[in-house]
Amino acid sequence: MTQPAALNWRLARWVLLLSQYDIHFMPQKSVKGQAICDLMASHPLGAKTDLFEDLPDEPPEVNTTSSPEVWQMFFDGASRVGMSDPSLQEWGVVLTSPRNHVLPHAFSLTEPCTNNVDEYNALLIGLELARELEIRHLEAYGDSQLIIKQMTGDYEVRNDDLISLHKAATKLVESFKSFCIEHVLRSKNTYADALASLATNLAQPLEMTQ
Repeated sequence: MTQPAALNWRLARWVLLLSQYDIHFMPQKSVKGQAICDLMASHPLGAKTDLFEDLPDEPPEVNTTSSPEVWQMFFDGASRVGMSDPSLQEWGVVLTSPRNHVLPHAFSLTEPCTNNVDEYNALLIGLELARELEIRHLEAYGDSQLIIKQMTGDYEVRNDDLISLHKAATKLVESFKSFCIEHVLRSKNTYADALASLATNLAQPLEMTQ
């Protein structure tokens, strides 16, 4: 009764008016999930909304995840007999960036070796080039099923000439954050194969004709 007289009168008036009703207090029930769905359906959001509007003090970069930039590498190597009978070791490597920039490389060396050794050398050169370019995610493709199966662990490396090459390639693979290697048909590996052939032709000495 310490309130002003006008306020006391208003309270007394409300008490008299409400005394004719039987009033009971009822606690509010929890809202069911269906009611929330109905509310959202009846009040759809606009076509464009700010994704980070509820995080005004946090930069958008913190809440976004970007897909890794994956490079592709096609490699091919083969030993062919030149016109004057030297065995030519040639390799073709094609690196393709995530933005479809193509980096072709062709190498040759006059040394006799098998096709499998050539394929491993092409793979090693490609892996080394990718590491020098600081590529972190790499997908490699080659047309030698034996080399692919050995790199994936499906085949065991038993040839003495291939063991050291396989170990070197496996060591280089560890420098990438992610790496996968798959077999591709020779018809799909024409670019790298053409580079290997080009390296062979450039390395062949011109025949002397009378």
